[in-house]
Amino acid sequence: MKKIVTILFLCISFFGFSQKIRIKGTSVLIDKVEFLKIREDKVSKDSYMVSNLKGEDILYLKNNFYNDPSTIIRLSSGRYSSGNVYYFEVLSADLEKSYFESEIIDESVFGTNPAKNALLQIFNGDIINNDGSLNEDKLKLLSKKIGFEFSRKRDELK
Repeated sequence: MKKIVTILFLCISFFGFSQKIRIKGTSVLIDKVEFLKIREDKVSKDSYMVSNLKGEDILYLKNNFYNDPSTIIRLSSGRYSSGNVYYFEVLSADLEKSYFESEIIDESVFGTNPAKNALLQIFNGDIINNDGSLNEDKLKLLSKKIGFEFSRKRDELK
């Protein structure tokens, strides 16, 4: 009985106190407060330009993938998954500097925008100053924490 109560308490804590991120049109909302703007890049499929509330481009989320045979799973009727691993590379707005990589959450499963995870990492890393500019020191720290796991794995498979 104690285990059930403990698990129930942890679930309520987790769902009650986590940040709620929503993308409504071009607005990124955290707990119903507008945080950033996002728009899909019409040239590069499934990639996004992230802007501050003033409309200034600050980051670019570039969709990347690699094929990992170890992730192939059997689906129904003898079909198999592709083995593709998708991730975002978070770049500067001018595409000159790569900061970190972020896992893409499959939107077909959760019904969400695939950029949500990267946007939540940006929010939790506190890299946006009050004036909408990037906090370079916090961005460097976030980059060190998250890193480039997907590129490393991709290069190991070559």
